[in-house]
Amino acid sequence: MGAAISFDSKYRLVLDTEVECVSLNPPSDAPKKKQAHRGGKGKNESGSGSGSGSESESGSDSGSDSGSDSDSANKTYTVKITSEIVSYIRSYLRKTQFLDEFDLITEIELDNYNHVPGSALVFNSDSVVFITNNQTIEAVGEWEYIPPEHTEDKSKSNSKSNLKSKSKKRRYDNESESDADSDGKGSDGHSKRMNSKYKTKDDDLPVSEIENILKEKFEEYNKTREFIIHESKNSFLYLKINSVEIVKA
Repeated sequence: MGAAISFDSKYRLVLDTEVECVSLNPPSDAPKKKQAHRGGKGKNESGSGSGSGSESESGSDSGSDSGSDSDSANKTYTVKITSEIVSYIRSYLRKTQFLDEFDLITEIELDNYNHVPGSALVFNSDSVVFITNNQTIEAVGEWEYIPPEHTEDKSKSNSKSNLKSKSKKRRYDNESESDADSDGKGSDGHSKRMNSKYKTKDDDLPVSEIENILKEKFEEYNKTREFIIHESKNSFLYLKINSVEIVKA
C-alpha cells in the first residue's frame, strides 16, 4: 500500500466479518462420539463418519473451514446473516465487553518495531457500527502515538484506558519535548539518547504493517471464538473477523 499512518486524519477500520454457529451436541451423545472417534480415523470417516465426515466436507460449501477444527462433539458452520442476526450483531457491538476488547486489540505496543520501549499506537474510535451492505464492521476514529513515561518502564501497564486518560496530558508534551528537562530528572539528555537509538513519532508507520498486526490479533480471538453474539441451549453464534483494512475517512 505504501501509505503511512497520519496523526492528523480520521480513519475507518473496515473489518470483513462473517457469523459462525457452533452446534453443541447434548451431553448424553458426547461419550458415544468419543468412543466412535477412538475406534479409528478410517471408521469415523467411512462408517459412522458418514454423517459427521460428510458434514465437514459439505461444510466447505457454506464457506466455513473451521468445521474441521471443531471438537468431535461440536459442529461449526457459517450462517447467512439475516435481519435477526444483524440485530444480534448491532446489540453486541454496543456492549461494554466488546468495546473494551476492541480497545485492547487496537492498542499496539511498538517495542517490537524498534520504537522506544513503552511507546504505543492507539486507535481512539468515535463509533463502531455494522454495515449490512457488505457485512463489515466499521470503526471511525483517529490514531494516536503515545510516547512512554519513565514511571511505566517497570510495570509496562499500558492498558488502553490508561493510555487514553494520559493522551490529552501528553499531547502538549509532544509539541514541546524540550521542556521535558524541567522536571528535574535529567530526562532531556536521556530522551536524546533514546531517540538516536529508536524510532519516534516522526518515523513512518506503514498502514499495511498495522493492518497485518491487527489481522493477527483478530485471528487469535477467532481461535477462541471470543465474540459471542448470541447463545441458545444447544448452540451459539460468534463473530469471525477475516480481514482488516485501514482507509482514510
